[in-house]
Amino acid sequence: MVTSPHVLAIIPAHNEAASLPGVIRELREDWPHVDVAVVDDGSTDHSLAFLRRSGVRYVRLDERLGVGAAVRAGLKYADRLGYQVAVRLDGDGQHPASQIGRLLEPILDGRADVVVGSRYRKAGAYRTPGGRRFVQRMLALALSMLTRGNVTDPTSGFLAFGPAAVGMLAEHHPDGYAEPELVLFLYRNGLRVTEVPVDMRERTAGQTSLTVLRLLLAAARVLLVMLVVPLRPSARNTQS
Repeated sequence: MVTSPHVLAIIPAHNEAASLPGVIRELREDWPHVDVAVVDDGSTDHSLAFLRRSGVRYVRLDERLGVGAAVRAGLKYADRLGYQVAVRLDGDGQHPASQIGRLLEPILDGRADVVVGSRYRKAGAYRTPGGRRFVQRMLALALSMLTRGNVTDPTSGFLAFGPAAVGMLAEHHPDGYAEPELVLFLYRNGLRVTEVPVDMRERTAGQTSLTVLRLLLAAARVLLVMLVVPLRPSARNTQS
């Protein structure tokens, strides 16, 4: 088990009051030495009231900015407090804390800067509704071609970030529904990205905001980024 105090679990959450208690309880049971920070993305339910009485660290965004901006706020928090490694998991209960070790291993071994937990890399994998899965496959194919890699889960929100990624993404993590664009950004900036197979489960409460329409919008953003990214300086150059 990883016991480093320099690992922070970042949980972006919007209106997840029904599932957050279970997510945090599971983290504390499975990873008692990993710190936790919830980024409340302008929730209008009882999430903030729960966070205030739970004793967990949290960052409150006064209005909803989207999961990408929430993750960036969490990484900025991690960077400022000196955390060398961060894990991102969602507040809906889909990402079992028991799988975090699979994400951390390539980071701690020095083999990767970012690790993506893929629900589609092993048999008996997570079941996704047909229309959404079709768009995911198209995104995965496009990203695999662009990155010359093997992207299988382009919308996974279960990730681990090493020191180089924490510092860079604290300033440059994409906004909105950012996961496909994040893959391109990491490739453009020379960070080492790997996927590992993980188990995921259905959300424990509420409904997903990742609809087919949002996936199509994400695909359109990827197409736009395909045109724009080659014209941009890398984030490494802008930081130097």
